[in-house]
Amino acid sequence: MTAIALFAAFAVVGLLLWLDRTVPLAGLWALLMTTLTVGFVHGALDAVLLPQRFVKRAQIALMFTAYFLLVLVLGWILSAVVSVALAALLMMSVWHFGEPYGHWKELSLHQSLLTRAAVGGAPVMLPVWLAPAQFAATLAGVIPELGLRGWHVLAWVWLGTLAVWLVVYGLPQMRSMRRAWYEVLGCTALYIVFSPLMAFAIYFGFYHAPVHIYRVWQACFPAASKIPVKKAVAVIALTTFITWLMGAGLGWRFVSTSAETLDPAAALRWLIVSFAALTAPHLVLISLCARFLTRPELRH
Repeated sequence: MTAIALFAAFAVVGLLLWLDRTVPLAGLWALLMTTLTVGFVHGALDAVLLPQRFVKRAQIALMFTAYFLLVLVLGWILSAVVSVALAALLMMSVWHFGEPYGHWKELSLHQSLLTRAAVGGAPVMLPVWLAPAQFAATLAGVIPELGLRGWHVLAWVWLGTLAVWLVVYGLPQMRSMRRAWYEVLGCTALYIVFSPLMAFAIYFGFYHAPVHIYRVWQACFPAASKIPVKKAVAVIALTTFITWLMGAGLGWRFVSTSAETLDPAAALRWLIVSFAALTAPHLVLISLCARFLTRPELRH
């Protein structure tokens, strides 16, 4: 079984690498597809997490409504200032992708925050350093020069943070920090081998989102769960559909209905704003439920 899984993994990696090298916009299409499928489902699971954080039905309904209203308002506002959306998305991503879930529980608060910044920044800051030419070409015409400079400034800050982490914790405590090392080195390998968009699509669609879905499912539906799985699936499907509708509405601000081919710049602006609008409430809820989502043996 392990041999079959490894063969399948190598076959998928080989196919993605071939597509990335031979098919124009393969990375963008991969990111769009993973966002519209596993990405939206991973966000829709917030509808299942809400009852875990809020017990009363009135509270759940209120928070659910507030959640979607916040997404709509943020999407509408940020669509006019894509550079601001990008800056907010980058900072939220560093925090979100670095969520420890108990994997470095022996650290103090400031040690944990430093590790979180080092790990969480890898998926979004590494392309600035490992694929600068492709990175610049990808964002040409998508955001103004000021936005690119801002990303570079954040990348410098992250690089300094990573250097401090390596000297203080990463190398001296390599064994206890092995999960952090796996994530940083894994992202490094992705950005060395693939284009920036394809690398992030693989990270988000094949690692972050599936692992989050599995984590939420394991936490919400243990053997003694009182929540009907069929009901949860229906809620997730409905939430995903609503998210699609909101994403389609936001797309009207970026994509011309008369366009016969995909406009890469417009598609990337849509992704940036959509990710930013959806990540804000998602980040808050996941932070509130972080302990609940951490396996019991990893909790403090």
